[in-house]
Amino acid sequence: MAKPVGKLRKINLGEVWGNEADGFASWLQQEEILEILGETIERTLKPAGSEIPLSTLAGGVLAKDAKSGSYVIVLGHLEGINPDALGKLIMYSAGLDAKAVVCVAQEISPEIRQTLDWLNAVSRDDVNFYGTELELWRIDDSVPAPNFHIVCQPNLWARQLKMGQEEGGEAGGTKVSEFPELKAKKDEAPKGTKDKESAPQGKPAPVGKDGVSVRQNFVYTKTFS
Repeated sequence: MAKPVGKLRKINLGEVWGNEADGFASWLQQEEILEILGETIERTLKPAGSEIPLSTLAGGVLAKDAKSGSYVIVLGHLEGINPDALGKLIMYSAGLDAKAVVCVAQEISPEIRQTLDWLNAVSRDDVNFYGTELELWRIDDSVPAPNFHIVCQPNLWARQLKMGQEEGGEAGGTKVSEFPELKAKKDEAPKGTKDKESAPQGKPAPVGKDGVSVRQNFVYTKTFS
């Protein structure tokens, strides 16, 4: 006998929250939702208190990284993140010295994606920006299940490569410090050049006070009557 199967259906966020930006923020602030979001961006997120006042940052949620104790700012907009909201988000994050910023929407526009990628490229290694698109899925008439999909995140490989270039090294990404013999030759080169310049071959060095004259590696004494 064939077993019955349910039908998987994707739900528009507006079907659940309508235009209630504050209601969406309240949902994002729940501990179990922050836990799911944290698993997506590989952080352990915990609520850090009440919601951010709407007059300060509409749709903003204040969280903390349970491991580092640093602030994480989550901005949730149903339709999408607009430039004005992103600017306020960055300003609020700077005031709290947040180490992570997460934008959540049903769709992240190409302009916001590019901005988040650029912020990741120019920011310190301990400051990260994420763009996540939220999907709600339902099996028949079940409770909607959230699924966060990352569309923007720090490029750790590029950061490590950039760090290696700033520290210097030979072509191909090989650092001189990794090969002591190359470093020794590099350090000795200026010294050898200087010795040749100070004592050219075939020309005697000046005579000292005690009548001692030095020429290359030989020392001889002149006797004055």
